[in-house]
Amino acid sequence: MLKVVGASWLQTRFATYILVAVALLGIGAIIMGEYGLIENDGIYAASVSYYKEGYHIDFWGQGNDLTNVRLGAARAYYKTGISESGWSVIEIETSSKYPDSVQAYAAGLLEGSLTWQLIHRHWYNTVHAVCERRAGECRKLMRFLRENTAIVRKRAEILAVTDSFWHMVRLFYIQLDGLEAGWRFAARRSRQEGVDEMDSEHFLWLAMANLMDLEQISTNNDFHSHCDHTKGMIILKSLTREGLDPLIAIGHTTAAPYAKMLRLLKKYTFAYHTLPKKAAPVPGRTVVMSSYPGALSSQDEFYLIVRDNRELIVAGTVTAVAANRSLWNSTNAKDQVMSPVRVMAANRLATDGRSWSRDMSAHNMTGAMAQQWVTLEPREGFVHLVERSLSGTSARAIDITERFANSGVFWITGEACSRETNTPGEANDEKEDENVTRSDLIVSLQKNITTVEQFEELMGGHSDEQPSIEDKDQAQILTYRGDLKKSASTPFGVIDAKIVLADGEGVASFDAISGPSTSASREPFSWSKSFPNVSHLGQPDVFDFDSVTPLWVWI
Repeated sequence: MLKVVGASWLQTRFATYILVAVALLGIGAIIMGEYGLIENDGIYAASVSYYKEGYHIDFWGQGNDLTNVRLGAARAYYKTGISESGWSVIEIETSSKYPDSVQAYAAGLLEGSLTWQLIHRHWYNTVHAVCERRAGECRKLMRFLRENTAIVRKRAEILAVTDSFWHMVRLFYIQLDGLEAGWRFAARRSRQEGVDEMDSEHFLWLAMANLMDLEQISTNNDFHSHCDHTKGMIILKSLTREGLDPLIAIGHTTAAPYAKMLRLLKKYTFAYHTLPKKAAPVPGRTVVMSSYPGALSSQDEFYLIVRDNRELIVAGTVTAVAANRSLWNSTNAKDQVMSPVRVMAANRLATDGRSWSRDMSAHNMTGAMAQQWVTLEPREGFVHLVERSLSGTSARAIDITERFANSGVFWITGEACSRETNTPGEANDEKEDENVTRSDLIVSLQKNITTVEQFEELMGGHSDEQPSIEDKDQAQILTYRGDLKKSASTPFGVIDAKIVLADGEGVASFDAISGPSTSASREPFSWSKSFPNVSHLGQPDVFDFDSVTPLWVWI
């Protein structure tokens, strides 16, 4: 200790303590600012700088004017809102001044470091929870993911130089590398115990998993008895307006295990190019989607793609196949490009619905899932149905623009066990009867859907203005809740609703609702009342949220 001239040792010691305290407070403020622990607006911002030596993450903390957050190679903000609205939000933008590979890695770094805790909780509720019970199946799946990744990445490295599709595939995996690195960096600096348990294969699983994977593996692979769980829906409705062109409403619901209800609304604005060097920018620079922690695609399969004052809306549903009762039954096809990778490549490269379909079917597509998609180009009024067959060898686009214009309505429901997807000779009349009933119900409801409010009520599963159905519960059919099933209730059902309104001027609004439906006077879903022993780390106990409209910052 240095003695202050003219002061007693007691005074000097007291002054020293004050200086030390001030210094510690200053250091504490810096640390808390870096780690985002100062309570403010709940919006955490960060940016990535890139040098020859590598990448550097600058954490801006909270309370920023987001328009002033420095771009660098990439910038992002993340708002935690699970408890308030059922959704967290992340927006990431990259700079065209950097190579595409640098942009991809920087974007992953930001997402992994900002959402690290959400990723860990989502992994714990899903992958970890399932693998504790089904260790053998998990090892098989992760071995497949590891081998598949090695094959696809090697091919992408070779072909990306001259092939735009493979360039997008390569960037997907580079972004995933960045996400894992960002997560590990944030997990280490948190110094929290128990957050270093995730392997690289776990990140692959979170990025690649289809909606039905966890349900299949957690039901002893006897998926046939759970086919009635597939209650997701896509519906388009033309709403007439006096003196104006019709307003097109597209609604989408997702069926999934309730354990997956840690949700993220994402906006990626990436300045990618169609090829690594001296190439044009990709058409789909901006992709907005409902998604999950650790996922680089929607996995709900709901996308709003923006390019040069034109939009493309893509909505899909997974048709689970009774014949493929074991998880990833086609794991012998290790050279397949996984669906999330393929979808994001198509989103980036597509100029319209038909080109989106071509990119989806341009390369090996073998897999265990049949899929259906609807693409909508609102400014042009074009609507396409894209179908991926059970064999997965192709996807075909059917122009349904005229059909939609004449009827004013089009819908797809998750008919997992239709005759087309059953094994040869295996009948499922009971399921087909239910599908007919559901279709008739939707038709009857559609007759009176003429306003936005009525469409929103339809997506909620019930409206007092609609005619009653004597032999079916409307809300249970349209917004299935497995927790309300009288016999053998399950934590599985419709977990959200998304609605986009658009017309010839483009997209007018995008709203999202998180959680099982509370329509038809049903009580909100509660973990503590229904499934207290099912892992739901980080989720609110009760899901009773209104719709949210994400307000994005960066153009």
